[in-house]
Amino acid sequence: MLAAARYVPGPAGMALKAALASCAILCALAHASPLLDADYDAMVRRAREGDTTPALAFLRGQPVLAADGARRVADWIDIAGWAGLDGEVVQVYRQHGLQRVLPVSTLGTVARAHRNLREWDEALAVYARALALAPGDAQLRIGEVQVLADAGRDEQALAQALALVADAPMVAQRRLALAYVHTAARRFYAALAEVSRARSLAPDDNAVQVAYADALQSAGLPTQAQQLVDARPALMNTAQQRRLQADIGAELVRLSFSPTRSEGERFALADRALLHYERALTTWRADPDAARDVQRMRVDRIGALTVRARMADAVAEYEALRREGVPVPDYALRWAAGAYLYLRQAEAARLLYSELLARSQADPATPAGSVIDTTGLFYALVETEAMDQAVALADRTAQALARLPAGQGAWPGAAMMAAQAHSFADDTPEAQLRFERMVAMAPGHLGARIALAGVYRGRAWPRRAEEELKLVEAMEPRALGLALQQGFTALDLQEWGQADALADDVMARYPENRQAQRLDRLRRVYRMPELRISGYRGLSSSPNPTIGNGDYGIDTVGYSAPLADDWRLFAGHGFGSGDFAEGRGLHRSLRAGAEWRVRDNTLEGELSTHDIGHGQRTGLRLEGRHDFSDHWQVSGAAERLSRDTPLRALRSDITANSATAGLRWRANERREWNLSLGALDYSDGNRRTAVGVVGRERLFTRYGVVADAVLELSHSRNSQPGGPYFAPESDLFVLPTLDVSHVLYRHYQTEWRQRLQLGVGAYTQRGYGTGDVATVGYGQRLRMNDTFELGLAVSVTRRPYDGVNERIVRTAFDLLYKF
Repeated sequence: MLAAARYVPGPAGMALKAALASCAILCALAHASPLLDADYDAMVRRAREGDTTPALAFLRGQPVLAADGARRVADWIDIAGWAGLDGEVVQVYRQHGLQRVLPVSTLGTVARAHRNLREWDEALAVYARALALAPGDAQLRIGEVQVLADAGRDEQALAQALALVADAPMVAQRRLALAYVHTAARRFYAALAEVSRARSLAPDDNAVQVAYADALQSAGLPTQAQQLVDARPALMNTAQQRRLQADIGAELVRLSFSPTRSEGERFALADRALLHYERALTTWRADPDAARDVQRMRVDRIGALTVRARMADAVAEYEALRREGVPVPDYALRWAAGAYLYLRQAEAARLLYSELLARSQADPATPAGSVIDTTGLFYALVETEAMDQAVALADRTAQALARLPAGQGAWPGAAMMAAQAHSFADDTPEAQLRFERMVAMAPGHLGARIALAGVYRGRAWPRRAEEELKLVEAMEPRALGLALQQGFTALDLQEWGQADALADDVMARYPENRQAQRLDRLRRVYRMPELRISGYRGLSSSPNPTIGNGDYGIDTVGYSAPLADDWRLFAGHGFGSGDFAEGRGLHRSLRAGAEWRVRDNTLEGELSTHDIGHGQRTGLRLEGRHDFSDHWQVSGAAERLSRDTPLRALRSDITANSATAGLRWRANERREWNLSLGALDYSDGNRRTAVGVVGRERLFTRYGVVADAVLELSHSRNSQPGGPYFAPESDLFVLPTLDVSHVLYRHYQTEWRQRLQLGVGAYTQRGYGTGDVATVGYGQRLRMNDTFELGLAVSVTRRPYDGVNERIVRTAFDLLYKF
């Protein structure tokens, strides 16, 4: 019939042509529909079972005609959704589904695809379309709540989730939806509470169990989540279990930093973390899919290493991560910086803390900067001897926090740091003033009291420090800072047994603490044997009436290790020589004795033998001192064959016995005055008496530079002047001196210092008038490792003897070695 149709020109012909084409297509589809329906249904069933490729290939290859029903578009969307092709779902919906009436379930698929693509507004629009068709569909309402939570619309999401639960409080899925909202808003404990309720409603529901494991993990309870997964491994896939293992390690590290736990508990947690990381890293280090989790675990492991004071390992891991290009978060940078500081690599620590502080100060949430980063940088500056910068940083931080209401909670710590900065910078009066103000404002502030005691020690007031520490002991007897400061104070007071007990205690409780190690080191140094050597060499070109020409001497004494804490035995040898008009004078001596050191008292006695070229002589010496307080000390000595006997007198076989007494008043480390009285009873009948005053007043202090004014006054009388040694009838010596000391290098227990002395005074001798006195001295001193100290100095002095000006050029050295 179609073949017999004839063409009709014009509009009528065109209409006829279109009608015939449509008829042909419909007839063809009608003829083929039984086979197509059977094959198509089979492809859809296979897609439902997971084999989506044939159906999708068919649907993509067929044009979608206006005459097609919604079924084909809905099938295409659903099958693409089953295949996880969210982009294709959205594309098909936009091209072919907007104008068609699609099933509610298909609209749900489209909304989920938009959500997966983070297209929140589009997803909400589709949910609204679906809910208009099925307003009571719980799954659609749950989906809408989840999208609102994803979009950050917390108030709207929470209101709808609460409405869901209110409508059916016994339905577990609705509780999970509310938990989802809480989790999105980081209300992890509220989320855990809702999931726990859902779990009680549907304990066998696998989705509920998965949500419970996730909620435990999000709430910071990864260990409990792991217990759940251990019982039901299918709850998490391999990647999720790796993240859970990383969370468990991070939790252990976080707990090991808790200040409320004892040191032993913290160490045990850190050890557990390290063992956990060792096992996990062994399992996953070689797995490429685990790279990010392995990196995270390596970063967090640095924290556990620092808790256990394995600082070298912590730094090695940090540097390895940096070499590999792994981003290291700020919290781990703080661990690395602390490890560098512990290892005394202060420059590296300073760079890291500077970087951290720059970022924290740029954060609007912390306008005054992070106190933690500031504190770390402060100590790094102190350790690198950048004291001016350290003081400026500490003062600036304290002032900034004091002005900010949000910083008031951190202000006491910053104020403590600022006061400590002045103490480190040798500005002890300012440090004392600040700490005393803090104690007056907050008498219960233990840290301020302990730090104040440290300042008192620095000001040469150990007894005052002890009194302050007693007040702290009444409040917190086991505080680490208290025990440390008490230990250092006990050493200052020669309370050796107490120092040992305190050092043993802090080392047992805090063996990794640097200050505890320092206290232990100092008490061990005290128990070492000791060697002292001193000597001089005169470089005068003409004989001096007192010391001769070409004079030199050396004195060596060795002390044993302490016996029964308080006693030391010693033995020594001395030699002196000088050329005089009447010939060479020599003095050889050997001595041995014992020293007794206890609180407030030091006593030394010795027996000696002397060879002065006129036969062997035996000498005795008893010397001691007693401290009445931090300010007052009395001393005295009596000696047969006194070491103060001039060598020229010994050359003439004239010996002397001596008796001396002294009184010292010391205000603090900056002011001290000494009064001395002495008498020499010479074997030739001459009796010399002398009185002297030496005072020291601080003129200038800046970290590393100290200038003192020293005044020396002395007066002596001899009952028989004019003998074969210099013995003026009466004289008066006045010498003001400027004494300047400067640190050339300092690094922890190593210090290299130089010293310059300039003095101009006068000397008056009865019968010879008054003459000028001038002296210049320069020396250097090196101290190392608490056990070695060496000093070298040269001096030039011009002064009159019997009216004749003499120039004395002398070099001197001294050495102290403990071993």
